[in-house]
Amino acid sequence: MKTKQLILTLIVASSLSSCHHEARYLKEAETLFEQGVEQRAAKQSEAAAESFSQALLALEQCKPDKPETKRLKAQIEDNLGFCYWKHELFNEALPLHEDAATLARELGDSTLLMNVLRNSGRAAASLGEIDAAEQHYDEALTLAKALNDKTMQNELLLESSRDVLLVTEDYDQVIERVSQALGNGASGDGPLTLGLAYYYLEQDSLAIVHLTKATRNEMAGVRMSAYQALCYLHQMRGEYAQALECHELFNENMMQADREHRSELVQRIKAEYDLQMQKNNLQAEQKLKSLYLYLVLGALLVVLLVTLLLLRQKTLSAKLKAEEMKNQMEVALKKNKVYVTALALTEQITASTLDFDLKESEWDDFVTLIDKVYGDFTQRLLTLYPALTKSDLQICCLTKQGFSNQVISILMNLQTNSYARRKSRIKQEKMNGQDDERSFEEIIKEI
Repeated sequence: MKTKQLILTLIVASSLSSCHHEARYLKEAETLFEQGVEQRAAKQSEAAAESFSQALLALEQCKPDKPETKRLKAQIEDNLGFCYWKHELFNEALPLHEDAATLARELGDSTLLMNVLRNSGRAAASLGEIDAAEQHYDEALTLAKALNDKTMQNELLLESSRDVLLVTEDYDQVIERVSQALGNGASGDGPLTLGLAYYYLEQDSLAIVHLTKATRNEMAGVRMSAYQALCYLHQMRGEYAQALECHELFNENMMQADREHRSELVQRIKAEYDLQMQKNNLQAEQKLKSLYLYLVLGALLVVLLVTLLLLRQKTLSAKLKAEEMKNQMEVALKKNKVYVTALALTEQITASTLDFDLKESEWDDFVTLIDKVYGDFTQRLLTLYPALTKSDLQICCLTKQGFSNQVISILMNLQTNSYARRKSRIKQEKMNGQDDERSFEEIIKEI
């Protein structure tokens, strides 16, 4: 009888001990999860990913079929997947989100499932799995409507339009969804997405309206993209002053976006360094000899990264300086009489625009400016084709600048047919055109 009581006591004690250990691991996982959320909010994504990973390891010691375990695991996996996605580890992020979605479905937690599906859509879109991304976004949108979550509805309408519909070229649906979100008070990159949709539909006026709104976005990257599209639109419309202004603003915002990116990189370096120091402190008693090596490697890593950042900044500065010089040359070009006359003929051929007299010095100035804009263009031409005459070079410069055959023929005082024959002779006799299947314009454009 005493033996049975002893066995029963041992079984009960073992069960209580097991429950105690499981509760301890669950508490540890919860603490690590909360710590990871705080680190993610502080943009310490590496440290957050480490905390979430440790939380999953602790959760492995708990019974997987319990609701509280499933819910915590789904939350941890979704957050860890987001950290991976943030650092472009898309192949690692998507399986975590999909497993979290399975757990949320088993729990019947619509709010959790909605958030997980949204992140699944992002990861799938980043991997180029557009059909899967569309399915995830649509299911999340259905849940948001059922939960009457207006904020999430707006965000999903914008993200699905940007990540899926723009890629599949369903521009009408993009316009419908983004307009709905903006009408409901959404913010973010909606105007940029809407402007790009109108741009691809060749509705330039509407595209300019919405892209201009996008230039007021708080994110430098969004403003940069908006100014880039606006520059191209104004240039295509012949609005060169506006195009030049947008180009300059594009450069400014590109520099700001680069500074923001570098700031994130510095935070990432700091997070990695802090995490390494934390590990070193925990293992100090057992690995004193390794501590010095870790510090040296960490310092070398920081020095290397800072050096790379400085080199990148120097390269960017040189590139921007070259762009600025080119822009100045383009402004000077627009004051040249040959260029101005050609532009006037491009816009309208009238008795007034046909009444011009171009001096040899003005032609020389035009060729000199073209060389400055296009990096010694005529010198490179003459190196390839030394038989070209001064008049031939003038035709090549006009062609390089993109003027039409009609405008060039008028400037060169030739009939259109005569100019066509002249251009053919230049290619065939002076540019080795017998063996070149490219057109005269293609040859000039590629030099």
